[in-house]
Amino acid sequence: MPSVSTADRTVGIVGPGLMGLGIAQAIAASGFPVVLCGRNAQSARDGRQRLSASIEIQVSRARLDRAKGDAILDRIVAAESDEALGACGVAIESVDEDREVKFQVLKRIEAATPRAALIASNTSGLPIGGLARALQNPGRFLGLHFFSPAERMRLVEVVRGPATGGDPVRSALAFIAEIGKRPVLVRDGPGFFATRVFAAYLDEALALLSDGVAPEIIEDAAITNGRALGPLAMLDETGLSLNLQQARQACADGLDPRFCRPLAAPVLQRLTDQGRGGRRDGGGFFDWHAQGRRAIWPGLAVIFPLAARQPDAPTVRLRLLAAEAREALRCLEEGVIESADDGDAASVLGLGFAQRAGGVFRWAEDYGLAPFVAVCDRLAREQGPRFEPSPWLRELAARGENLARWRGETTRGSKA
Repeated sequence: MPSVSTADRTVGIVGPGLMGLGIAQAIAASGFPVVLCGRNAQSARDGRQRLSASIEIQVSRARLDRAKGDAILDRIVAAESDEALGACGVAIESVDEDREVKFQVLKRIEAATPRAALIASNTSGLPIGGLARALQNPGRFLGLHFFSPAERMRLVEVVRGPATGGDPVRSALAFIAEIGKRPVLVRDGPGFFATRVFAAYLDEALALLSDGVAPEIIEDAAITNGRALGPLAMLDETGLSLNLQQARQACADGLDPRFCRPLAAPVLQRLTDQGRGGRRDGGGFFDWHAQGRRAIWPGLAVIFPLAARQPDAPTVRLRLLAAEAREALRCLEEGVIESADDGDAASVLGLGFAQRAGGVFRWAEDYGLAPFVAVCDRLAREQGPRFEPSPWLRELAARGENLARWRGETTRGSKA
């Protein structure tokens, strides 16, 4: 498998925001020199200064050794101009999830990098095939979807676009493994694998809230399932406005309505209309206090009155798990992901699925595909067609099969 050669080990990061700086830290920690580019030289210098402050905090909290922190910063240079990308073997765009902004940045990168350099976007869901239209040579372009916080999260989705060549894919897989991350190869499409599956889980939590289920029951069910944080708190952390923007972008792009997050959008709209944009905007589903303490926002019960009869915890737990597993199985059926092993790694390392369960596909197998189909049939009658089993899934269950044909030895990287 080809790797980034010694001669072109320098990696360019274009976009010194939160994600870009996390990616820069992760790559520099593995020994690669990093060139940090912004809108201009001052933007790049400011970004490096913010990273320096972040590393200082990590050191003070004993998350990072002082010597390692200093070595990371020594490997990261703030670029005076895009000309610095001329020394890079890999250049990663990490700017806002705005297609036009990304178009302009990708054009800058292509103009400045060597012809053999790998160009990647850190988009979490914009189709790579669409972004590739910004480039004259889309064959060397793909997605490298890091997860936040990038300096700590091991998962990276390697997204192959329609025009991406085989050698760039192999180089990207090798590069991600070399920086100590777990690469998972996925096919281009709305939300790729991880974002699409996670959205199904988050959106089912919002459907439960709309049904009048108490937010405490929803959060407790997810934590009992093995999540470190409940779905409503997670939405607050990622930002309600960002999630709503993703839903609107999918609709504007003319995607199938199922990708427009129809369960989530009305709930997110009502919260943002109340000025509740998430933790960074003063609060969302929760009021957030010092040291991360939080309490359910009292106004939530006004917008979404509690149902007189509340479901029991096992019912809520199963509904959340079934929504996530059903979407994951759709991705496997559609070829978005080819390996159930990779899907399990992605769900554990990137989505916080319980490691004890082995991952989303392993959970479905252990539950039993035939019983799972029966659960989905019941939920489809009660909640709607999003749970409906496909003929492919029904056939697997009827034959008494598991997902063995999608498992086995993989060349995607090290196991989770």
